[in-house]
Amino acid sequence: MKRFPSVLLFLILIAGIIYLFLENRRLREAGSNETRFFVSEGSVNPKDIKLNYVRLDKALEMTGTFRAFQYRYITEGLNRYLGNNPDSTKKTFWDSRLTTFSLDSIKKLVYTMDELIKSGKLVKPDGSKVSSSELGIKMYDAAYPGLQPQNADYAGHTGRHTLILVPAYKDRGTAEYHDFLPSGEIPDKGKRTHTLFAPAQNGRTMTTMGFLPPPLAVEVGLNQGGACPPPSVEGN
Repeated sequence: MKRFPSVLLFLILIAGIIYLFLENRRLREAGSNETRFFVSEGSVNPKDIKLNYVRLDKALEMTGTFRAFQYRYITEGLNRYLGNNPDSTKKTFWDSRLTTFSLDSIKKLVYTMDELIKSGKLVKPDGSKVSSSELGIKMYDAAYPGLQPQNADYAGHTGRHTLILVPAYKDRGTAEYHDFLPSGEIPDKGKRTHTLFAPAQNGRTMTTMGFLPPPLAVEVGLNQGGACPPPSVEGN
């Protein structure tokens, strides 16, 4: 009889686990989750959008083109900067060729942007509210800083290419996407320009992300550890 309370407690625990499992499955099947899209008035529901996928053969052709040209010259340029012989196989700095973000992190970014629209907190400089259909995500090419000829890192992230994802909204008048912070703040009214992005022929400027450090209270998410590892760790 002394073992009865322990057995009863065990059965209650098992019943609780079974209930949680069944309830979780029911919620999944019902589609209940916190990342359901809010579609503002006049916007297209994402589930009704037909994506134009790139065929596999075309995608392979495009990645092959990048590897044969841009990646080749990037690798040669970086190795010349480091004082390496680009044709040598003994000591070569390999840049990353892809960047990976977890699906959960993408969902979180989209959910954060979605909540700003739902709450009406994302407001353009002219006072009008941003709608769902005006949202976008800019992907800025970037590289981890710190690459030095005297102390090159041949295995880590230093100096290697990555992407920084930045929320943006589309200006219907100019068709440009203006950056905003996940808090909903639009730095410099969405127009921070940089001459590196101005074509020399006509002097046009382009709206870009801020090149100054963000306020201390703002967290900037980097793709830490998601870049493709170098194909060689020689030179360590």
